[in-house]
Amino acid sequence: MTALAARLRSLARELPAGELRLDEANRAAHAGDKWFARHEPDAVALPRTPASVARILRFAHTHRIPVTPRGAGHGYVGGCVPVQGGIALSLARLRRIKEIHTGDFVAVVQPGVPTQALQDAVEAKGLFYPPDPASRADSTIGGTSPPTLADRAASSTA
Repeated sequence: MTALAARLRSLARELPAGELRLDEANRAAHAGDKWFARHEPDAVALPRTPASVARILRFAHTHRIPVTPRGAGHGYVGGCVPVQGGIALSLARLRRIKEIHTGDFVAVVQPGVPTQALQDAVEAKGLFYPPDPASRADSTIGGTSPPTLADRAASSTA
């Protein structure tokens, strides 16, 4: 067993059951998006809570393990391809729409919320969420955010 594999097994023990997958099938499923580029991660993180995201990022930072965040994997630009290996951090389980403020047009959502679900929720309040990807039923807010915003959110969580 490599040192990285041992570290990842240690992380798996720190997380709730099922939140870190090391098996080949999960790693292959999280190796790319709809684009042609693929690279298997060493592990797939499937956190259910922001606390688990923070634990994963803290561990990865401490042990210098690359982390590639991903939404639903329906993009065509390769942004979720874990080209350095490490951990593919799937945010798909974080699906809560926490708040929709009609007065200032701000929605507070978790990154795994499908774009269509947010569009439907704001429309129910008489508002409109304009981004309209063709994959809106499958794409997630976390996967459609500009990388600089996602990077800031991830670093502020750790």
